[in-house]
Amino acid sequence: MKKIIFFVTVGLFGLMSCNENFLNLKPKGVENFTTYTDTSHLNKKILVEAKLLQTYATLRIYAFQWPGLAMNNYPTPDAEKGSTPSDGGADMVSFKSLSYTPGNTYVRDYYVNCYNTIYLSNEAVALIASLADTVPLAIRKTYLAEALFLRSVMYYRLAQAFGGVPFVDKVLGQNDKTPPRSTRDEIWSNIERDLLLAIPFLPSRIELNTSGNQGRATQNAARAVLAKVYLYEKKWSDALTQTTAIITSGDNDLSTPYKDMFSEANEYGPESVFEVYCDDKPTLKIDLSSQFGQIQGIRGIPNLGWGFNAPSLVLQAAYETGDPRKFATVIANGDTLEGTKVRADAASFPFFNKKAYTLASERSQYGRSTDPQAYWMNIRIIRYADVLLMHAEAANELGNTAEALDKLELVRARARAGNIAILPKITFTDQTLLRAAIHQERRIELALEWERFYDLIRWDEAKTAIPNFITGKHELYPIPQTEIDRSGGIITQNPGY
Repeated sequence: MKKIIFFVTVGLFGLMSCNENFLNLKPKGVENFTTYTDTSHLNKKILVEAKLLQTYATLRIYAFQWPGLAMNNYPTPDAEKGSTPSDGGADMVSFKSLSYTPGNTYVRDYYVNCYNTIYLSNEAVALIASLADTVPLAIRKTYLAEALFLRSVMYYRLAQAFGGVPFVDKVLGQNDKTPPRSTRDEIWSNIERDLLLAIPFLPSRIELNTSGNQGRATQNAARAVLAKVYLYEKKWSDALTQTTAIITSGDNDLSTPYKDMFSEANEYGPESVFEVYCDDKPTLKIDLSSQFGQIQGIRGIPNLGWGFNAPSLVLQAAYETGDPRKFATVIANGDTLEGTKVRADAASFPFFNKKAYTLASERSQYGRSTDPQAYWMNIRIIRYADVLLMHAEAANELGNTAEALDKLELVRARARAGNIAILPKITFTDQTLLRAAIHQERRIELALEWERFYDLIRWDEAKTAIPNFITGKHELYPIPQTEIDRSGGIITQNPGY
């Protein structure tokens, strides 16, 4: 089959300007013969679906999750690498001491996988453009919005970790050279453009749940990523616009108890803004698994994983007395969970991330009991509480302390679960004090998730909060040397490396 390689011009973006309702898509991973017709012609719509699902799949693979957990968490005092002291090798150990180099294999894997997702997204865009009038406009617009969202997610991750990177928005041919690095501001601008184009044509979480298409891009997921970009740029009003749209959409809320939100039963629930679909049901012959849960699961008894990304003693000391979120985040050696006493391996770090704990009832379903290490665990990338705290941060920076306090209290009220004796309501209106309170709330609410390291950098607090942090160097990870070499020197290295 001839490979489709062409540049997508502004005419393709013009497709996004028309108004059509979102058309329900067929459930992923399920054959539906009503979508096939008796024809010898190639159905390019099927190719687009396959390409989009292939792109989504890159979000759950080991080469993204394994280094992603390390790069997002381990340099901070709140997370320990976990497992045994040397497990993961020298390259993994280096994240805690900030001694990683351009030759670090995990930094390379993260960088390469981000670009692999971008490459697949660009292939999807090219295929979508080739559909022309053979597929209804509503479907084409939704497909294009999904592709732009997925590409934007990975450019956000790249710019967050590496600063300016090469921006590629087409499928490169064999003779096309790697472009030089764009600035980080240029990457932010490109993400803004693409997400603003995509948002009107993406469905809601409720629409996806109703149609059986959970795990695909939603309007609020795109708004949340865009809000995160605006926070980096300190565009507080723009960030507030996006978070306000999420809050008023009615698509998300805080009704899921904190201690329950990471269970299989609460996948794609009202807390979910951006969630990566994973599944493992041996008896149904479904294998869309991820090692995200296995990487962090209890190393010992019960044998649920490798014990990485563990809560540090520093993090544990940071919780307010009686905060239930501590007990929903930390598993200690000797705790009893569902009638089983936890016993960490003798050489293992004695604490584990409870957000990666899978209930015994989940482990016993669908033939999983022979290997119950959480391969089915969805990856919660952005939660509604994260959005509320972004909203509070932007409102406070704009001087709207009443709005900031209101959204901060929503998060704390859910956390205290009706126990008014703990987590008192914050009422002070001094902007500096409130800023510190919001920062602390993000630290606790989102502990061991995807935010802490980059929050500290974004707030210019890393230099005092992270041991061995060198200002002017550690705000960014090194560009992998292999990528510099492959580009023939077109790609340049970050300062300090």
